[in-house]
Amino acid sequence: MTATPSRPLDASMTLLREVMERPLDPGYAAAASHPHPRTRVRTALTLVLSIVAGAGFVVAVGSIRVPQRESEKVSQELRQEIERRGDAVDQQEQRNADLSASITASQQALLGTRGAALSRQVRDLGALTGEIAVGGKGLTVTLDDAPGREEVGGDPRSDTDYYEGVVLDADVQVVVNGLWAAGAEAISINGERLTAVSAIRSAGEAILVDFRPLVPPYVVSVIGDQAKLQTGFAEGPAGPYVQSLRDNNGIKVDIARADDLTLPGAGQFVLRKADPVEESPAPEASDTGGHT
Repeated sequence: MTATPSRPLDASMTLLREVMERPLDPGYAAAASHPHPRTRVRTALTLVLSIVAGAGFVVAVGSIRVPQRESEKVSQELRQEIERRGDAVDQQEQRNADLSASITASQQALLGTRGAALSRQVRDLGALTGEIAVGGKGLTVTLDDAPGREEVGGDPRSDTDYYEGVVLDADVQVVVNGLWAAGAEAISINGERLTAVSAIRSAGEAILVDFRPLVPPYVVSVIGDQAKLQTGFAEGPAGPYVQSLRDNNGIKVDIARADDLTLPGAGQFVLRKADPVEESPAPEASDTGGHT
């Protein structure tokens, strides 16, 4: 009987032993043991690639910062355009005021002394409706954005904190309504006279008064009894609202007395849909006495 040769105990672990003893492929091991020497060409190529990568990084950083510079440029152009158009509107308003004064003088000359009372009535009604310029004592209420919010051109839809520290049309509306309730006789905002048909609204970031854009600070000029205006404004809903704007939003609010205010007229009004109602003549008294 022939004896069977004994099998090594680790015969089944040959693959694992090879992996542990020679983890690197022989070809890779030979290449690693004899590395190629660095040549001048490879060194120069590495240097060129580094320079190109650095230049690309500089260009990328510059392109990232371009939108900020463009935003500042657009902001400045918008302000200049608003100021330019505002000056043009002021010139037209002055021309309208001069023509209105000339028309009034002509009317008085034609009416003569008998029409003096009628002229005074027309003038008083024009002052009440805001058609003609008025002057007198009153207050100025100035609203301005918080410091650091001067830039124009941001997108309020993409910035959840955009409205923090910015004067909104709703803020101006609250102030104006509070002044009317306190006894104001005439109000203007940055030279725009308010009337019964005036609208204060917003378009994007701009606050519009009768579709005319305004830029901060917003100066609300009001004519009326100074003490009554101050007391009524502070005690009404507008007083705490303005205080909240100061404390919570950093908005600058300044209320001051003014002894010589001049508010421009809004121009002549034209009825388009409404017609004056003719008053019915009083019925004549009938003779109830008897005849003899």
